[in-house]
Amino acid sequence: MTLVVTLEDFRPPDRFDAVPWEEARIEESPTAGGVYTELETVTLSPLDADPENPQLRSFTTALGTAEDYWYRVVFIDGDGNESLATTPIQNSVTTVTPYATVDELARILKIREPSAQQTVAMERVLITAAGEIDTEIDLADDVFLSAWQTQLATEVNLERAVEHWRQQESPFGIVDLGVVGSSFTAKDSWERHANKLAPLKGQWGFA
Repeated sequence: MTLVVTLEDFRPPDRFDAVPWEEARIEESPTAGGVYTELETVTLSPLDADPENPQLRSFTTALGTAEDYWYRVVFIDGDGNESLATTPIQNSVTTVTPYATVDELARILKIREPSAQQTVAMERVLITAAGEIDTEIDLADDVFLSAWQTQLATEVNLERAVEHWRQQESPFGIVDLGVVGSSFTAKDSWERHANKLAPLKGQWGFA
């Protein structure tokens, strides 16, 4: 059995070469930082008339394979050039509660009067980051964080949310598979956050 997964309000990277994105590849992984596999590639319609200001895109795929998996989108232009993947989001059947507030994140981002769209986006990155934290510390159902542990989780929630915000608002750029010398982002941007959360981990796996 497959699952229907809806992905809302993904913003493609700005293009300053007048070339619109034409397709979106939906990818799935068991974990946020894991290996992603392609589910399907969909054609964007209508194309952006102004590629410098691409519109938000939403998708529904009926090819999800498991609950609580993570999803991201890669945009592709007519020449086959790809964007970097969007920030992963989790298709969770449980409710994830952020450790930080939108007001706190807005203060860090120096957004004094966020628009409705910015507020929704800030809520999204906070929830995404909180989901990563919950997965990392893996607490048992009857175990709760103490006051200082909650404060540490709040710090990481804000730090990670800022990273997600910057990635979705100012994408790192285009990956041209045919060009030698392309720039690469850090292989594992979560590692430093995982190290900071180590005192909160409820369970440790075995290699």
